[in-house]
Amino acid sequence: MKIKKEGIRYAVTKISVWVGGSILYGLSVNMFIAPGGITMGGFTGIATTLNHLFHTPVGLMTVLLNLPLLLIEIRTGGGSIGLFNALLGVLGTSLATDLLSALSYPNYDPLLSAVFGGLTMGAGTGILLSKGFTTGGSDLSAHIIHRRFSFISTGKLILAIDAAIVITCALLLQAGGGILFSFVSLWCFSTALDYVLDGFGGSKLVLIISGHHDLIADRIMERLHRGVTAVDCEGRYTKKKNKMLFCAVRKSELFALTELVRRTDKDAFLTICDARDVLGNGFRKM
Repeated sequence: MKIKKEGIRYAVTKISVWVGGSILYGLSVNMFIAPGGITMGGFTGIATTLNHLFHTPVGLMTVLLNLPLLLIEIRTGGGSIGLFNALLGVLGTSLATDLLSALSYPNYDPLLSAVFGGLTMGAGTGILLSKGFTTGGSDLSAHIIHRRFSFISTGKLILAIDAAIVITCALLLQAGGGILFSFVSLWCFSTALDYVLDGFGGSKLVLIISGHHDLIADRIMERLHRGVTAVDCEGRYTKKKNKMLFCAVRKSELFALTELVRRTDKDAFLTICDARDVLGNGFRKM
């Protein structure tokens, strides 16, 4: 009975986050980004540009643009959990964008649209990412490229893809001055996203004790691309020797890690601590 209640609570929480994050995302596009002529990065930027040029639905075009990436993710061996969450994230944000298309904010000042559009979209995306959903686009593109060229950081790939999309779309719309407002919006988006995901601390230290430590460690390294350290330990009650896994992750990766552990060993024991700072490969440089 207890396990059933926990499962229901978990499902309700995840659905609520999916709906709430998608609605915020859709509101940002319809009330600020599209009316203000702001070009965001990712496939949303391409979709809003196509909307200005050909009046195509933003949400539908976002789904169509993401389909090739989702197919590539399937063929290149992307994890089934991550792929399912990516599909839900893309469908949720796209559906919310088209369903809320009748809404519009009367003030189309480009600076206000850039600021509030970026903040609202960043908050919605952060809420989705906190439970493992992704919105596809440049995030998924960077993930696929990083899997093949691991020496290029994911953050730099996302930045390069978004910058290329913003500049190209602004040129197509013949709105060179709009590039400045677009980058203001991207900065607000990034700020809100970081605040929702990380708050005042951006990393977590996770200690895992499980009888399936080898399998858990392999899956963390394979799917999350994070290093894992195994430390010898002994349970004082059972007097049984075991391995304790030590892993540092960003807060945005914490949900994926706990899901991975839960699906591998439901009896695993996790201790999650705030890490004030993490220096080294994959985190902040020394």
